[in-house]
Amino acid sequence: MSHAQLFIVSVSGPICWEVRHDVTFELAGLIRRTPRGFSLTDENASPLGVFGSIASALEGLYELA
Repeated sequence: MSHAQLFIVSVSGPICWEVRHDVTFELAGLIRRTPRGFSLTDENASPLGVFGSIASALEGLYELA
């Protein structure tokens, strides 16, 4: 099982995705497309990093949780 499967990703805008925990459905973070890649913030809008793909951002979110 990929760690990305532990999250539900839904469109929140044209360049923004909301990430929720699969089991609890609590907000885990937001992913936004930027010119540098996919910016990940946690549920408190604190930056966690920029990743090359949404899947990489989800893996990063899992590692930091």
